[in-house]
Amino acid sequence: MHNTAAMAFRLALAAAALLGTFGGVPAAHAAPISSHAMVYSCCTPPELAERIFAEAAATGSEYVRVDVQMTDVFEKEGGRLVEEPDWNGLDRMTELARRHRLKVLGILLNPPSWLTSCPARFPHHVRCPAADATEFGRLAGEIAAHAGAAVDHWEILNEPDGDWAFEGSPEEYARMLVAARAGIAARAPEDRIVLGGMMSPHEPEWLERVLAVPGAAQSFDIANVHLRGSVAGVIKRYLEVRARLVGHGFAGPVWVTEHGYAAEPAFQSDPSYRGGDDAQAHYLTQSLVGLGEAGAEQIFVTLRDQGTGAYATEGLARISETPGYEVQRRPAFAAVQRVALNWDQLLAWRADQRRQEQLQRISATAALLWRDQAMTGRQRLRQARLRGAPRLVARYRRELGWQRAVLAHYRLGTALYAAAAADLRARIAGP
Repeated sequence: MHNTAAMAFRLALAAAALLGTFGGVPAAHAAPISSHAMVYSCCTPPELAERIFAEAAATGSEYVRVDVQMTDVFEKEGGRLVEEPDWNGLDRMTELARRHRLKVLGILLNPPSWLTSCPARFPHHVRCPAADATEFGRLAGEIAAHAGAAVDHWEILNEPDGDWAFEGSPEEYARMLVAARAGIAARAPEDRIVLGGMMSPHEPEWLERVLAVPGAAQSFDIANVHLRGSVAGVIKRYLEVRARLVGHGFAGPVWVTEHGYAAEPAFQSDPSYRGGDDAQAHYLTQSLVGLGEAGAEQIFVTLRDQGTGAYATEGLARISETPGYEVQRRPAFAAVQRVALNWDQLLAWRADQRRQEQLQRISATAALLWRDQAMTGRQRLRQARLRGAPRLVARYRRELGWQRAVLAHYRLGTALYAAAAADLRARIAGP
């Protein structure tokens, strides 16, 4: 057997193996879709909170992310320690979650001013690290104990790697994380701790310094990143962070607790997804499926517009800030609903798409090899004719006919695999 034919035979065997590898349908499981809702236990008006929870449930979300301000629970006006904690705001949130059948990821924020390392008069004292990390952990445990089964996941601060959110060092954050773990474990041992969502996961120094603090790497059950940017960039960054964590011995889940894409064309940074509302919907379909394929167990999609710039149109819906709290859903809302409802089917299509793309590459490689073989065969046939060797002419003509047939087979296979992959991509993208 010629070397080229032998290689083609090996390629065929590889294709058969790939059929077995990629042919299975992923095991059924809940869609990892949740809501980055920007709802605050301290001060979101009850009617607005009701609307937010209803919209989060309507997207098919499993979790809703709720800011739990420690100042609201433990601090009186003027920065004084309360005699009795005020649980009204947190209780409203857990009751809404119960009625709308949503789980809560609670973000522990804003240590009381009397606990921070900054004076109460400091304008941003709630962003300062705790002067007494142990006391911070005790208060975290008290909140977890009060919430009970209504909240069993606690994120320790939001974007602590960003100066806008936390004015302490990575080491100070790590000590608060260790203390929160100890405090919550003492009062609610079944609860899970989520690392504060990193706003700049592409800058590894902050995480390296946190993990270097004794006990920090063992103080969270779930790592956490915030991801925005191009679809390819988001997935690449997710895989990089997960690999970095594995390098430090952490093999647990990595959640994405903020993910979104602007509907305003001026802020649509991915060249493949520009043009307004529809581009936002198509982007989220692809990014959510891509992150799920990469292994993300929860992805919190920005639920509503808030803020300025890109964030002003990042929501799946506009919810008015005035009484009545009217909702205008974007096409992205229906796109996320579709992803949540059809999660297993979409992942099965993606797995089959990858299989077809791999087979396309194998078939294209084989076609190139057989094209070279056919070119060599034509040269041999031409030389045999010039030499006047009829037996060789007959032999090389048969071989060339066979080579052309095999070449045509692989070219057809390449086209068919490409068409199948394109069809699957279109199915995933949806209407």
